[in-house]
Amino acid sequence: MCEKRTAVVVDDEPITCMDVAEMLREMGFDVVGEAADGFDAVELCRVHRPDLVLMDARMPVFDGLTASKTILEKHYCNCIVLLTAYQDRDMIEKATKAGVSGYLVKPIDQTRFQPAIEVALAQSKRLRQSEARAQQAMEKIEENKRIFQAQKLLSQANGCSQTAAYQLLRKYAMDKRMTIAAMAEQVLQRFGPQEERHHD
Repeated sequence: MCEKRTAVVVDDEPITCMDVAEMLREMGFDVVGEAADGFDAVELCRVHRPDLVLMDARMPVFDGLTASKTILEKHYCNCIVLLTAYQDRDMIEKATKAGVSGYLVKPIDQTRFQPAIEVALAQSKRLRQSEARAQQAMEKIEENKRIFQAQKLLSQANGCSQTAAYQLLRKYAMDKRMTIAAMAEQVLQRFGPQEERHHD
């Protein structure tokens, strides 16, 4: 059985909060918290790490946009849908820059609610996958750079070509049952600082 998706609802209008929470439950969500302002929203998300947050854009003291930005920056939730009473282009642009996945105009049309939520969740998932791929690519570039540095150090230490140094690095890694990247780190820790200072 798959785990229920979780949600937090944030709106300073209790009736809206109750209606949205009920629509989410009908979609199979577990509504783990409700709040009336941005401060409580951030705290609820910190505690529960929900799959989805539905947040009123305009609330007193700590508004939904500011709270959304904080929640997304701290990775307390990956998908936030803003609720707004106005089709405000400026607000939508700010929401997009903050990383919000979608928005719904109040009063909420129940027939459009589920499709809008599912689209927002799918977009959020694609964005996370894209970010993960970008992070993996950056890590691979850094790993290759470290391997090249270790190869260069081995070449200098053994008076051999860089090709031979790479073969040596690979042999060391196989002997120790380590990845080449892990062996490169060992080489850099052992020989790196002095050599790198000398050649910079």
